[in-house]
Amino acid sequence: MKTIEITSDGNLSRETILRTADISEGENIFSIDLPKVQEKLGALPQVEESRVQRILPGKIVISIQERRPVAWVVPPDTNTGSFNFEDAYLVDRRGILLKPKSLAPEYLGLPLIIGVSTANCQAGQPLEQDEVKAALDLIRTSTEILQARFQIQSIDVSKQYCLQVTDRQRASVTFGTDAIEWQLHRLETVLNYCDKNSRELQTVNLMAQRNVPVTFVPQAEPTAPLEPNSGSESTTSLAPGAKTKSSAEQVRQAEPAHLKKGSPSNFLKSQEKKTQQKPDQNRLKPFKENGVMARPPGPARVDGRNSSIAATDNLGRDNSIQWPETISS
Repeated sequence: MKTIEITSDGNLSRETILRTADISEGENIFSIDLPKVQEKLGALPQVEESRVQRILPGKIVISIQERRPVAWVVPPDTNTGSFNFEDAYLVDRRGILLKPKSLAPEYLGLPLIIGVSTANCQAGQPLEQDEVKAALDLIRTSTEILQARFQIQSIDVSKQYCLQVTDRQRASVTFGTDAIEWQLHRLETVLNYCDKNSRELQTVNLMAQRNVPVTFVPQAEPTAPLEPNSGSESTTSLAPGAKTKSSAEQVRQAEPAHLKKGSPSNFLKSQEKKTQQKPDQNRLKPFKENGVMARPPGPARVDGRNSSIAATDNLGRDNSIQWPETISS
């Protein structure tokens, strides 16, 4: 055997793979047990699938497909805000536990599966709990159906009969452990409603067969713009439900007690009534002078010297004045 060709889609080094396969260049190519080599490689926790080929006259090809972690598995009492990654395990889509030697940046944003006891866990072992399998199924299916519309941050499986999911927007969604795909389609309907009506989802329980309970984040009430106040810079806040008083009421309350009987509002009302009574009393009726019907004088102007009212000139066809120029008081 002259050449050993190795391809891997992960972080396993060539030295680790050759040491695990227990082969080296220079050996008799026909002495290599291919199934046995493949079994040894499958014992690595990072290896999901492996393939070993013998190509004559002297070449061995090893292809490795490594496991892709999809979530973290953390114990129930873990603080999700800041937990120690060294005490947690990664898990792939098939439920196989992984223990990375280094914390890659792409692992930091993976969802957390909370509520699994990790005291007796070992890398390479599968998690057999039904609630964990349901959580992994939810992670996989939600990416296919909702894509980036529903980004899972954590899944609490401690109750075992349900999955309590928190997304990146802090919405709380409750799933049953069965019929995950059907529940995701129901969630899609709720998200479509939120998008259409500009609402933000707060909680939803998808376990209910009918009348799914949904709550939304309360919308902030619009505040009225403040009007500039030239007299004073102080502002007054009203209690919720309080009614604002009109300016007339505010003026009346500010008046001294001895002035309230003859208040400006009553005086204005009486003056308004007087002006409305007999509106035609002050009108001048047309009169005849020299056999010609004359109209009453137009708007008058006051002369400060002799207090006389100057009448408007009205010329007829013969340029004769139809009424006096002035009427002395």
